[in-house]
Amino acid sequence: MTKTDPHWLRLELLTPTPDRDAARLAAFGALGVEVHDASTFMEGVEEVAIPAGKARLIAYFDDDRPLDELRRKIEAATDEAELMSIAEYRDRSWETAWMDYFKATELSPRVTVGPPWDEPSGPEDGVALVIEPGMAFGTGTHETTRLCARLLDDLLRQRTARSLLDVGCGSAILSMLASGLGVQRVVGIDVDATAVEVARANIETNGFSPEQIELSTTALSSIDEDFDVVVANILAHILVDLRDHLLDITAPGGDLVLSGIAEDQADQVRNAFNDPRFSVIDQQSEEEWIALHLRRKNRNSS
Repeated sequence: MTKTDPHWLRLELLTPTPDRDAARLAAFGALGVEVHDASTFMEGVEEVAIPAGKARLIAYFDDDRPLDELRRKIEAATDEAELMSIAEYRDRSWETAWMDYFKATELSPRVTVGPPWDEPSGPEDGVALVIEPGMAFGTGTHETTRLCARLLDDLLRQRTARSLLDVGCGSAILSMLASGLGVQRVVGIDVDATAVEVARANIETNGFSPEQIELSTTALSSIDEDFDVVVANILAHILVDLRDHLLDITAPGGDLVLSGIAEDQADQVRNAFNDPRFSVIDQQSEEEWIALHLRRKNRNSS
């Protein structure tokens, strides 16, 4: 590649987990990643429709690596994604154009989130979070994150929670929301070590201490305490797999918030979490996604 004739590799894939796969692409050396969903509009550009429950990721890489090797690595790391294309690319307008799509936005009534070039300002009784999209496992723009945020905001306005567990914490947005809204002890866990490192950087950027938000790759099955609130924003089939652990670590009288559930998976998840110890308190939806709020009965409840 020469300075007078710059070119890159442009990769396009469809995925049901855009935040996580965008960060994986960044970890592989992507110079920039665009995330398009069904609501994305780009003036003058006609795109093929995006299937329900998925997003289109467009990533750009230096062309100093074998194309086939990059393809193999990405296919192996993004097992639920469909690689649509990977080819040489010479238009450099992507280098700054993607920044136009990340602006400060309301995540929930008391929480705003935005990138460093458009820092958010939260309400007096709320929280403003700064997230670097180039490194985040979640920027607060996805429907599943917003659903969780709204449910947590409402829950924490009504009840005092001393502890919260964020399962699949990603960028730690929900962990920071909880701590900022008054939860004394927040624990975030994720199976991906890179996610935890990104999350640690995010809590430091936003002024939270490791004592306020504990982050690790500890397996959910290894946690032997219970929490006033448990939130899990992950894929539906993983929620079902983790069902027993999620129910058991929710303290009596505590709350369990589940998200990452596509509309056509809602019945499966509701049936899986049908348990005499729990009641469904709320269900919210946005686009083709839903989130559930369950509450565990107190021990002395009939």
